[in-house]
Amino acid sequence: MNIKKLIQSLLLGLIFVILAMLWMRWEAEFSPPQAISTGSDTQGAGAANTPQNTSTVPQLISSTQNNTPSSTLTASSSTAAQNEANPPVFAAIPHIHIKTNVLTAEIDLQGGNIVSSQLLHYKTSLKNKKPFTLFSRNPNTLYQAQSGLTGIPDSNQILYHVVPSSQPLVLILKGESQGLSIEKIYRFEPNSYHIQVQMQVQNQGQAAWTGAFFGQLLRTPTKTTSSGFLGSYTAYEGAAISTPNDHYNKQSFEDIISSPIQETADSGWVAMIQHYFVSAWIPSAHQTSTFYTQSYANNQYATGMLSSAQTLAHGQSGVFSASLYMGPAIAKQLNQAAPNLSLTIDYGWLWFISDPIFSVMQWVFHFVGNWGLAIILVTLLIKLIFYPLSTKNYRSMAKMRKLQPRIAHLKERFGEDKQKLSQATMELYRSEKVNPLGGCLPMIIQIPVFIALYWVIMESVEFRQAPFIFWIHDLSVKDPFYILPVLMGLSMFIQQKLNPAPPDPMQAKIMMFLPLVFTILFSQFPSGLVLYWLFNNCFSILQQWWIMRRVSKEPEHPAHHHKSVS
Repeated sequence: MNIKKLIQSLLLGLIFVILAMLWMRWEAEFSPPQAISTGSDTQGAGAANTPQNTSTVPQLISSTQNNTPSSTLTASSSTAAQNEANPPVFAAIPHIHIKTNVLTAEIDLQGGNIVSSQLLHYKTSLKNKKPFTLFSRNPNTLYQAQSGLTGIPDSNQILYHVVPSSQPLVLILKGESQGLSIEKIYRFEPNSYHIQVQMQVQNQGQAAWTGAFFGQLLRTPTKTTSSGFLGSYTAYEGAAISTPNDHYNKQSFEDIISSPIQETADSGWVAMIQHYFVSAWIPSAHQTSTFYTQSYANNQYATGMLSSAQTLAHGQSGVFSASLYMGPAIAKQLNQAAPNLSLTIDYGWLWFISDPIFSVMQWVFHFVGNWGLAIILVTLLIKLIFYPLSTKNYRSMAKMRKLQPRIAHLKERFGEDKQKLSQATMELYRSEKVNPLGGCLPMIIQIPVFIALYWVIMESVEFRQAPFIFWIHDLSVKDPFYILPVLMGLSMFIQQKLNPAPPDPMQAKIMMFLPLVFTILFSQFPSGLVLYWLFNNCFSILQQWWIMRRVSKEPEHPAHHHKSVS
């Protein structure tokens, strides 16, 4: 009995620790945004784009204009700032606005960079129905996809003009610099967040020119991240680099300051990651590139790629190409864009459980069309998978419950002699073929499933603003009226009443308060996770009731009973 008490106590403590850590990670995930200090604010506005580390990667100047994208491919002049506190740097430079059926993009003709974008199928919030803004020129939330050529001191200052194109969703920009004729071509596609970028260069000067293509993601952090035991699971904001030697190497903004990366590889990608959304520069296949991270003053950080250099003599032409992904973290689209890019959907070290859970859930969703129903049906499937184990558990519990009167008789018989009471009780369990520890294994197995499902719901953009029924409009956030947590607590209470009472009075009191503790903890968890736990309890109650009903009809063993109490 002492071993049983010890294991039960350890298991109970493990559940509390895991739930406490999940609570802290949830709080850290949705804490108010805070800027990360780089210790460079004293450098002044004039140093806003001065690199803090020595590197061969390009130094770029960011635009701070703030225009609203139009619904068609147009050119317009920005003559006034919409943000009075941050007036535009290039107030007379036109911008091009492109709209597909899934996104809009605003391209600054000075430098030809994508300085703003919106994702049309994703709302900012349940209350704000405007499309979600990914790239932004607002200095407080600066986030841009920059690209250009090295070997040109003013690559980001080149003023492009639009060349008419007969192809829809193809934008051709043309500019000149230091004897080079440059065409920058963006190819957008319907139903895709993947964009092809190409730069065609012709050397019209007398001297040879050597340069390379670069693609860079520049942004200002919008929130802080923290580390801990569950840090690998948390929604991450920062940079990531993939190479053949390391398919997924994350670098937080703090890491970029202390140890920026510069690595050359034959393939890979660089990305900026935030909750649910990804942007990534992807070099052309079989192209040697240098991948890097870099920090700037004024709380700006960059990750980028630099292609192999080309030398063009007078009259020669060269072509540089890469692609850009900017959109939601949808595994299918990420895999189509680049190998290993789907790793940016980070389920942590339990990915081998999370991946199949989400795949099955996605398959079910295609039939039912509701992510809440998909969670319920997958919960039922998980219960069926663990049915043999849980059946043994519930049979053991039912037999122990059935033996409660005989155990009470043993307590009266042996009184304070706990050694004889323990021996007689264990003999009773052996004679009735009851395993007092049988309930531990199914519960231990459910813990990693629970954590894996937690991060599926937290990390999968499909659950963002996904409704269930009635008052549940977003399965990725807590129940606004706390109805699901209360129902979950009631289901735990009912399930507890079906179980035999713990022999230890202190343990019995702890178990009595457990439904209340879980209700309070789960009140802040995503409603999708609470939905899983609620229906897992309901299915368990039905299974346990059925098994207890069958065990209660099984015949007694009088011989065993006589032997155990003699």
